[in-house]
Amino acid sequence: MTRIAIVGAGPAGLSLAYFLKGNRKVDATIYESMEEPGLKPCAWGLITGIENIIPIPNETIISEIRGFRIYLDNKLVFDISTDNKLGYIIDKPLFLKRLSEEVNVEFNSKVVKKDDKYYVNDKPIDHDKVIFATGHYSVSKSMSIPAIQYITDYEIDKEVVEFYFYSGFLGYAWVFPDREGSKIGIGGYAEVPELKERLKQILKGRIKMFHGARVTDYGVIEDRLDGNYTGEALGTVYAITGEGIRPSIISSKILADSILTGKDFKKEFKKSKLYWSLKWHAKIIKMTKERDPTTVRLSKALLNNDPQLILKFAIGDFNRVDLIKIFGRSLI
Repeated sequence: MTRIAIVGAGPAGLSLAYFLKGNRKVDATIYESMEEPGLKPCAWGLITGIENIIPIPNETIISEIRGFRIYLDNKLVFDISTDNKLGYIIDKPLFLKRLSEEVNVEFNSKVVKKDDKYYVNDKPIDHDKVIFATGHYSVSKSMSIPAIQYITDYEIDKEVVEFYFYSGFLGYAWVFPDREGSKIGIGGYAEVPELKERLKQILKGRIKMFHGARVTDYGVIEDRLDGNYTGEALGTVYAITGEGIRPSIISSKILADSILTGKDFKKEFKKSKLYWSLKWHAKIIKMTKERDPTTVRLSKALLNNDPQLILKFAIGDFNRVDLIKIFGRSLI
């Protein structure tokens, strides 16, 4: 039996252990330095479809998303509503807590490396393989951007999410429903004081909490495709949208399948739609920084196209023809 130590009880680490559980070939243990999962702040959005590979308990679903609004310089550009379920707002801490109850997790257990050996709370880890699911904490600061978020009592339609784009700013703000009120945040290529200033324009309601974190925007970190990393530690965050929960879970599913079948993770991951779509998101960001620093072309591309096509791009469900339709041949 292969003994696997997974470092980090976020979406990637917990889902990896979940996908590996019940197999007699593998014994997986998660080590988490915090006392409980889900402490990293985020907007808690989860695109539909992920429930096909991992359960989402009803009690963890705050609302089902069936519409979205997009603003440019605080002017409404798109107001789309649909009968189709586009995704969920989940209670991420509760979702991860329920997932942790299905696997073997040791909380308050910090893993450190000394002399090429790994220790947890100063005791050697007796495992055959160590996999890092440590999120942005194990990623260089140059590979991430800041994001901040307020929790307020401002009531928004529970089935609608709002996105705010700004001329000359590479990033976006959001208003997502919460159980009681809203999450109002922003992330992008700017320092935190500028982010706070921009957010003042849309901040509503009584502030209950403020927090922030860095978000990986680099794309897949190629030299970590050795089967020892998964989730955001591997770079599985969509660079343009900042979506990380779903792609982290999918990356762990690919890694788990590779472990259980004995296949090469790097080859399997590079064959996936996830790898291809993450790569293009990161490439568009890089080209925008180099060729379109005022974001004029990017804004036109995202806001002058069919909203359904933009949604496909945002969630990673696009192909080369879609890229050409959105960005044109000159950009890609």
